[in-house]
Amino acid sequence: PRAKVGKRAPAKVNATDTSFKTATVAVRSQGQSLDKGRQQQGKDATLSSAKRMELFSSRGNTLATLQMSLRHHAAPVRASGLKGIRDAVQSLSLLDAAIGVAILEANLPSLLPHLCRCWLDEDDDVRALALNLYGDILKCLSSSLESVDLKCLAPFVPFLCAYASSALNSLDRSIRIDGSSIVAMLASAVQSPSFSQLMSSSSSKMSAMSRELSHHVDSLLPSMERLLTSVSLGRRASSSGRSAESQKSNTAAGQKRGRSGKNASSVQTKAVSKRESRESTTAQSILLSLAFLLRTSLISNDDMSGMNHTIRDKTQRDLLPSLYVSGECSFLKGGSAQSNSLLLIRGTEGSRAADKTRICSIRDLPAIQDEVTNNSINALVEDIPTDDLSSRPKEKDAESMEKVQQMTSLLETLRGKFVEIAHLGKKTDANGLVSSSNDLETMDVLVQIIRLSHSRFQSYYQSISKYYPRTETDASKSNKKRVKGGKKSTKDLQNVQECLVAHQTSVDRVLQLLLENFPVKSFGETTNPERYEFSNACICSALAELGGGAMFDDGKKRTSPWVNTVFSYVLPRLTCDQDSYESKPEDDSYSESISTNMLLKVVMKLLLPIGNNSDDNTKSYLLNNIVKRQEILEAFAKAFFPQVYCQLAPHHVIYASSSTVELERKMRNVANTAAGRTACILVTKLVAQSADSLFNDSTETEYATLLLQMISVLPTYVVAWEGKYPTETGLALASILSVVRQWEASGNVSEESRTPVTLALEELCLGLRYSLEALYIPIEDSPAVKQPRKKRKKANLKQTCILERLPEQAQKLAIGLAGLLQSPTEVTAKELSQICSKAFISHIATTNGDQEYEAVSLDMANYIREVVHLSRRTMPMPTYLSFLLDGSGIDLTTGISLMQKQSPDNVFLYDSAIDQLSRFLTTSCDKASQKVLPMLRPIIEKWLLAPTKIKENDGASNETMKLLVQGRSAISILSAFTWDDVLSHNCADNDFVPSTILDDKLDQLLLNSILSLCEVSGSFWSKGSHFDDTEAQQLYLAKLMGPVAVLLRYRKGMLKQFLETVSKRVAAQGMSETELEIYMKAILMILKSKDPVLMTSMIRSDDLQKVLLSVAKSIETIVSGGPLAHLGGKLQHHVNTICSSNQ
Repeated sequence: PRAKVGKRAPAKVNATDTSFKTATVAVRSQGQSLDKGRQQQGKDATLSSAKRMELFSSRGNTLATLQMSLRHHAAPVRASGLKGIRDAVQSLSLLDAAIGVAILEANLPSLLPHLCRCWLDEDDDVRALALNLYGDILKCLSSSLESVDLKCLAPFVPFLCAYASSALNSLDRSIRIDGSSIVAMLASAVQSPSFSQLMSSSSSKMSAMSRELSHHVDSLLPSMERLLTSVSLGRRASSSGRSAESQKSNTAAGQKRGRSGKNASSVQTKAVSKRESRESTTAQSILLSLAFLLRTSLISNDDMSGMNHTIRDKTQRDLLPSLYVSGECSFLKGGSAQSNSLLLIRGTEGSRAADKTRICSIRDLPAIQDEVTNNSINALVEDIPTDDLSSRPKEKDAESMEKVQQMTSLLETLRGKFVEIAHLGKKTDANGLVSSSNDLETMDVLVQIIRLSHSRFQSYYQSISKYYPRTETDASKSNKKRVKGGKKSTKDLQNVQECLVAHQTSVDRVLQLLLENFPVKSFGETTNPERYEFSNACICSALAELGGGAMFDDGKKRTSPWVNTVFSYVLPRLTCDQDSYESKPEDDSYSESISTNMLLKVVMKLLLPIGNNSDDNTKSYLLNNIVKRQEILEAFAKAFFPQVYCQLAPHHVIYASSSTVELERKMRNVANTAAGRTACILVTKLVAQSADSLFNDSTETEYATLLLQMISVLPTYVVAWEGKYPTETGLALASILSVVRQWEASGNVSEESRTPVTLALEELCLGLRYSLEALYIPIEDSPAVKQPRKKRKKANLKQTCILERLPEQAQKLAIGLAGLLQSPTEVTAKELSQICSKAFISHIATTNGDQEYEAVSLDMANYIREVVHLSRRTMPMPTYLSFLLDGSGIDLTTGISLMQKQSPDNVFLYDSAIDQLSRFLTTSCDKASQKVLPMLRPIIEKWLLAPTKIKENDGASNETMKLLVQGRSAISILSAFTWDDVLSHNCADNDFVPSTILDDKLDQLLLNSILSLCEVSGSFWSKGSHFDDTEAQQLYLAKLMGPVAVLLRYRKGMLKQFLETVSKRVAAQGMSETELEIYMKAILMILKSKDPVLMTSMIRSDDLQKVLLSVAKSIETIVSGGPLAHLGGKLQHHVNTICSSNQ
């Protein structure tokens, strides 16, 4: 029978149940962490996953499991998967930054494809989660210093751009808007791009991912332009867009309305306000994305231009003078500001530079793209040879036309959007716009996009200018001809020249529009006037950008209409209020420092000559009125480079007559702002264009004196930076050097030839000797620089000075400048000696694996000593000698680093410093042994006594090596002076040379020091295993006795006195076998010495032979029957052979 509905058929008798159940046991952690709570368990799970380089969420789901849910048809499931991946990425913050970045980098190839597909998802929440996930990835990768450049994302940029372009071209408007947010994150490389970051000076440092994105800008710009066109900036009603002040005129009309429709009106108003707020946010996001995208392409072009300059510049870049040049060196006067020739080295017969004269030039400064004049590269790089227009392929012409038309179309779109935002405000009777503060940020972003778009075109035009040079066609005339025949579409243009004319026409129209709406004012009194000042500064900058780089010029000198308007606005605002720099940080987008910085770039445009000059070699300026240029230059100098006090200034022409602490503090605060750095760059550009003609009759005296005054303040900026801005520091030092080079330091200038400018130059150079001292003084823990005249009791190797923080190229500029100024002060000489000493000590500490110190390189220390050596005739001899002795590092030898290995070879670690010290001392003047050596006697006696104190200290390890090095240094210096006398008297074959410094007292000190060195070295042999073989002992003695052999050979009676002293010590019967061994080997090595001449040739007198035989006999008697008997017999045999051959 049939079964009833709802009942199952009974199971068969032979049926088998095949169902089963499963269960999974997940053990997340084991061991001691079981009782530490759920948070610790999650952390342990993350640590275990770190070992396998896997991503896990806090619930234990793997990345592969979470990615499977991203393909699910249900939007909530996809959103859940993205939340899990976000949780996994955020959990990496529990680990070390480097480990978390490594795990994320390992999972990027599988994570990014699934993430990018979610950018195109039809669900708004899924797309929002995908955008937030990508932001978390950027944040995690930027947390580590090793990956802050985002190099790991650079290979994925083409892939990411493809999905971003797909989102921008979607049919869904919301997806297109989210696509603009994707572009913003790709271009800015941050999680939440903002206008403050766009205007920040630190944002110019582009990541590797952004540099790679710059190659794909052309594929994204058309879509971004279409998206911007689809958004209206003028939809907001005046009720929501304008401030309360603009609605007072409508109050009376509003009171006439009835109260019956008030509720319905309020609901409708709220809905409209909400919709308009959403539209405003969307428009702001799209504008920011476009601005970041354009900035990326612009910075990339700047990097490439600097790279091309480095490749093309193949000139001599070596600054380091040869260490083997024994001739005199003189400083070269004159030369261009760019070449910065420093030294003219004249080689002598014994030098490597004997056959040629070499000029060492400073050409390695980083190239800075001139954002205002666009002619810095032309001043440094040779012009590229232009090719014939017929040699350019037609495909390239089509590509150039397409790119120029694209830029023109974007500029026209931006002009239309600015018209929309201007219609939200109210026009005044005169030029200007009354606008609400709510519209200012949108206007500022729009103006920045216009600037970036025009700068991008200028950069592109530089690459094609050799094929399409500037013509004399006027853009306005071309536009009139086009109007007569009807409006011509940009797509119907026939060649590139017409496209360029059309672009210039668009530029002129935008320029006129900005000028009509400048300045921007508030509806009434505002509580934030700085906000309007910032917007006006942005428009000023845009006017200078668009109006200062005209492509078509007929060569006539005429002032553009915008120049006088901008001049009238900028001049009263050229101030630097100290409170504005201290009250607000530099990162504030609307701070007065940022506004002033933008105005300074406009001033740069007005003061510097434009690149397109006429054929008569006369400079052409945007601001043709020379009186106005001088007026704005004086206002600029008063604000940023006022007269400072210098106690060495004789006439007070460019320096102030009294000191003001408040002014110095103000200048330090100003220097560390973006406006201060821009002001410094402006001064360097003014120096570069007029340094060669500064002292010509054609140069105005007021202008030259004012420029020298601004140069005198540059050291204050350099000191305030403390090495944080090496590029600006290098430019400032190079500018000072180019002017100082033209100074006659000798003072042999007739009174008739003295002019106010030469007096100002003399005062500048005298003041620079004092103001540059702060570069060499160590910086204490306080942010302020130590007072230059304050003395320190003991040098601290951990403290650093500004010079040590700079790159080596800037260090050479600073030292070269000190050499050009000559007559270094006592403070400068003392601090430079400390820098050289620290370099030697740091090198030795690094060699032994000890603590490293921040110091200059050994090559740089040698360069410092060379430059000071060239200036020795302009400084007191005691100061120069103190510099040499202190700079060698011998007096500050640190025994800790020398004694860690307890190796006797550590005595020779300072041989390079001793060698240079001896060379500089003997060449410091003529007859150095008669003039210099008596002045060195106190320190020589102190160092000679050092080895004799080793036994008194009972072998204190911290002082033993220091005393040994000092003793060896004194012996080497005396040996160098002795050999210098031998060469000067040409008596190398004589037995002795005359000496005015060595007497019986000093002879005895010298002998005791030599014997103490031998005895201490013998004690080292018995303590360690460094000299187990005979060859190591011979090498050690050869180094130790090298300087001694010269003294024993050419000092009258020194060898006899040495042998008699050895005989007395041996006869005392208190010497160990090791000391006897080293005495015998030392005597044998001296007797076998052939450098510089054979030692045995001087053993002719009977007295000397008797003493030598007596010493050999007594030593042989003492060591007979012992382990040293063979060595004693060898010494006796050698002495007998010498005495018999000389009879």
